[in-house]
This record gives sequence, structure tokens and C-alpha cells, in this order.
Amino acid sequence: MNFKLSLLTLTLSSFFLISCVSNPPSQLLADAENRYESATLIEGIQNSDAQSIGKAKEALEKAKNLQANNESQTLVEHHALVSIKNTEIAEERHRLRQIELETERAKEKRQQLMVESKTNELRDARMEALKLASQLEALKAEQTERGIIMTLENILFAFNSAELQPGGEMTVARIADYLNNYPNRYVLIEGFTDSVGSDEYNLELSKQRAESVQRSLIRHRVNPRRVSVVGLGEAYPVAPNTTEAGRQQNRRVEIVIANEDGKPILRR
Repeated sequence: MNFKLSLLTLTLSSFFLISCVSNPPSQLLADAENRYESATLIEGIQNSDAQSIGKAKEALEKAKNLQANNESQTLVEHHALVSIKNTEIAEERHRLRQIELETERAKEKRQQLMVESKTNELRDARMEALKLASQLEALKAEQTERGIIMTLENILFAFNSAELQPGGEMTVARIADYLNNYPNRYVLIEGFTDSVGSDEYNLELSKQRAESVQRSLIRHRVNPRRVSVVGLGEAYPVAPNTTEAGRQQNRRVEIVIANEDGKPILRR
């Protein structure tokens, strides 16, 4: 009887001792906790993927509670693994988001540089045009959306003639030197007259004067494929045709130079 009682007592004691033993430390849980803590130190990760970070925290807390309550080690490690996976997802999405931001910043910088380059190019072209205009008699230059417009006034032509005067030839030669510094820019030559005479006559005279300037440019090594002409007659006057001074201003040739290489010139 005493032997049986002793055996029962020993069995109950062994069971009690076994039930009081805690789960052994889980390396996977420790890894999950370290990974999560490291991830939370990454600046901006919450903005990149708050959902995955939230899931990682939730799974980590479950794993720690299960470990503390001596629950199944399999469950502990399952939730620890879930936490690690969600932490990895958050880290990867944050990395991709940083790449996107860097790409966007690089694109904005490139666009800014392009705008600055274009602005500088237009400014330089305008300065060159104004410099050339200041050196040449009877020449005006203006920067517009169509391009740089250089105006050859009527004094470069003989009265009622399309032939350039000697002074006109010299002026066009200087313009050709300028154009040859920009060999890939298109050129449009527009001829104009005053309102004296018929429409047909004025259209033909304005075209002949534009062609005369074109031939002169070509003689000074400007590629003919770059240069086109149009006669516009008495259209688009720049001054009233009621006075001689106004009519003289309207009898003109305008040379339009594209603002950019290979860019077509808008017609009127």
C-alpha cells in the first residue's frame, strides 16, 4: 500500500514539474523581433507600406504571447515567420518606392536642365541676332515664337526692282555668315510690298525679292535645302500705306530663322 502511494505521488510530481517547464527560446522568434525592430528604424517605411509593417507587428505580438503562455512551438514559429515575411515585403516595397522617387527626381532635374538649356539657347540666339543687327545697316532683328526674324528694308533694293543693291549684297553676306554658324536650322524668306499696284503684281514682286535674297544666301554657302521663300505682297503691313514713310517700311524682306535645329518654321 505504501509502495503504491509513493508511486502515485512520484507520478503526480513528475507531471507537475513537466507542466511548469517553459517553452525553450525560439531563435525564429528572436530573428523576427530583431528584423521588425530594424525595419521600424528605416525612415519613411511606414509611408511606403504601413499595411505590411502593421501585419508584421501583429504576427510578432501573437508569437510572443504564444511563447509566453507555453503554447505550441509550431504556432510560435508560424507567427514569427509571418512577421518576418511581412517585414521583408515592407522593406522591399520601401526600396522600390525609393527607386521611384529617385527616378522622379532625376526626371524633374533633367526637365529643368532642358528648360534651362532651351532658355539659354534662345537668349544666346537673341543676343547673336541683336549683335548682328547692331552691326548691319537697315537690318532689324526680333525674337519670336516663329524664330528670329531679320528685316531687310526697302533701301536694299532699287525702286520697283527685285535686284539687291550692292549694300544689300553685303548685308546678306553677313547674314549668311551668321546662318552658317547654325547649319541645321531652317530659314524662311518672306517678301512684302506696299499697297501701290495690283495684287498680282505685288505678289510677284514680293516673291522675286525673296528669291533674290535666297540666291544671295546660296552664293554665300548657305545650303539651299534649308531655305524656302514665299511672296506675300501687300499683306501684313507694318506701317500705314497712307504715307511714303509707311509704304517704305512695308516694302521689305523678312528672314525667319528657326529657334531650334531641325524645327520647322510656322507659316503666317
